[in-house]
Amino acid sequence: MEGVQVSARLRFIAPALFALATAACGEGEGGALEGSVTPLLDLRYQRSEARLAEGTLAVSFVDTQGSGQDVVLKVSARVADMLPEDPEYAGSLDINLAEPLEDGSQRGSVDRSVLDEPVRPFPLLARGNLFVKSLPKTPGDRVSGEFNVTFVNGTDVYSGRTIFGRFEATAP
Repeated sequence: MEGVQVSARLRFIAPALFALATAACGEGEGGALEGSVTPLLDLRYQRSEARLAEGTLAVSFVDTQGSGQDVVLKVSARVADMLPEDPEYAGSLDINLAEPLEDGSQRGSVDRSVLDEPVRPFPLLARGNLFVKSLPKTPGDRVSGEFNVTFVNGTDVYSGRTIFGRFEATAP
């Protein structure tokens, strides 16, 4: 397009408008987790899934890899003792992931399973929180929330680092 003049103001605003439009179209699907772990790991994902099974709530951030999938990050919490007696309860939960349980383990954990990458466990959590606005009960349920974790200090490559993000997940 020769001869088309674009004002300086439009050249400045256009990238911001494009970013907003792109974010609005993809809201709820895909994105990237943030935190001080990001220089060490690619935390981009295509979709997120939330599952409540056998007293454990897990939110997985998934990326397609050929015919399979990579679990870029999975945040899990043992919540059986936090659920109300009502089996139909689908309300919110605010979970302290670093809470020590009676057996000496922590309530929450962080995992990763990516093809062609060695499995490296994450350190224990110094602090962490997982909040969901509702619990997934049936396939297709949408679950929104957020999480944040800070790993304990130590000699592990992820020691003292953080990961956090918001999500809009689907129950598989």
